Amino acid sequence: MLLWLVFLPVIGGFISWLSNVFLQRIVVSTDVQLRWQRLPMMAAFTTISITLILAIILWINAINVEPDLSWSKEVNIDWIPLLGIHFHLVLGGLSLVVITSTLFIVLLVIVYSSKENLNNVGLFYLCVLFMTSAIMMLFVITDLFLMFFFWEAVAIPIYFLITLWGRRDLNSQLRFNGASKFLIYTQISSLLMLISIVSLALINWDLTGQWTFDYQILTKTPISSNTEFLLMLGFLAAFVIRIPLVPFHNWFIEAHIESSITGSMMVSGLLLNTATFGLLRFVIPLFPNASLAIMPIISILAMFTVFYAALLAFNQTDIKKLIAYIHIALMGFVTAIIYSGSVIAFQGVVIQMIAINLAIVGMFMISGLLAECYLTRNINQFIGLKEQVRYLSSFTLFFMLAVLGIPGTANFVGNYMMLLGSFTSYSYYTILLVIGLLLLSISLIIRMQPIFYGVVNKVDMTKHFLSKKDILLLSSLLIALIFIGLYPKVVLDLSYSTVNQTQQYITAERVGE
Repeated sequence: MLLWLVFLPVIGGFISWLSNVFLQRIVVSTDVQLRWQRLPMMAAFTTISITLILAIILWINAINVEPDLSWSKEVNIDWIPLLGIHFHLVLGGLSLVVITSTLFIVLLVIVYSSKENLNNVGLFYLCVLFMTSAIMMLFVITDLFLMFFFWEAVAIPIYFLITLWGRRDLNSQLRFNGASKFLIYTQISSLLMLISIVSLALINWDLTGQWTFDYQILTKTPISSNTEFLLMLGFLAAFVIRIPLVPFHNWFIEAHIESSITGSMMVSGLLLNTATFGLLRFVIPLFPNASLAIMPIISILAMFTVFYAALLAFNQTDIKKLIAYIHIALMGFVTAIIYSGSVIAFQGVVIQMIAINLAIVGMFMISGLLAECYLTRNINQFIGLKEQVRYLSSFTLFFMLAVLGIPGTANFVGNYMMLLGSFTSYSYYTILLVIGLLLLSISLIIRMQPIFYGVVNKVDMTKHFLSKKDILLLSSLLIALIFIGLYPKVVLDLSYSTVNQTQQYITAERVGE
């Protein structure tokens, strides 16, 4: 079942692409073409729906296991035996949590994409589903060589989603800037990570005489403190750029400016989780001593990211840029907490990884609907929303408050647990983070609050109501955020084993000191 879980999306992507090619090549009447034009979208939707059902079945099996016991599904196949490279997949509780949230977001992306006028829809869904499979693979792979392979593979569909289906009101050269910067940043940082992976495998081979890239084995490889620190920097470079922390955030802003709404949903809803997951799954277990050594620097960088992005959010008039800066600040906050080394904080990070993605995806949906109504992304022209578009102001207010972490939402639970876990060890640092969150809240409220009131000429409005599809999409995200906020146990119990094991690596090093 695990193999079906990770490979079914890319299989469905190829089916969607081939069905679109078939429809374009056959000569049929206009009525038949209109009847079957949604076939690629339906193939993608059906594939993700089936995959999500598989994830839910696995989830049901997992919750029957005691929280303090380790639940997992494993596949281990020889791929390149000469180099000790195995197709080794391990689906644990944390992996299942992030995979389920990933599939849920992709399902919403596919439904939302039917609103957009996309050319070459078959290739579009192939990119979306290929990216889904590659990201899911990153959540379950334990072989570092293959981890690097899929880390690079994720960049391919992102590039095409930005360049082929980005904004059409910009010149061709400009539309390639965000995608090009993403590729350049990714390639340079990934090269450093590859050097670290190969070096770690060489060190293990020198000590044991056996080639392997399995991180569960490599975590036991004895290496000097200086070497461990240098190897850790290679991994950290790749993850910090993709999170993204300041000053490596420019690609993220431009990618959102140039992307369609579905592209922004994929970047924010799926891509960034791979980096935070990588810190928990790979960096800390492989390099616990170096992680403790780098903690002050990363903490300062993450805190600077929170304040910097919150301050810049004050001056944004483009709603997509505003949301992007809000997301950067929230990811800086999560990164700062990861290095606190507390189980409670780690579990809060897991909740927040899901909550931030759901809330930000909802905000990007809102931005798309506002752009439909006002034919602009300029926040200064979003006035009279409460009177002009029924229900949209209510959804906008909810997702704003969810991003800020009001009680009753998953964001509140995540923030509370992260701050509680961090405060016990780093009280002054946590207080500064709270101040950063307050600044972020003020910036978002100041920029968004004026849109609800005011008088606007109805002729200027192109849309005065939400479709049933719009309401369904936004309601799905709203329900998910409230459900996790009111009953976080379903996530906490499933992820406890993995985060507890990660915390033990930090504890062991602190005791060793």
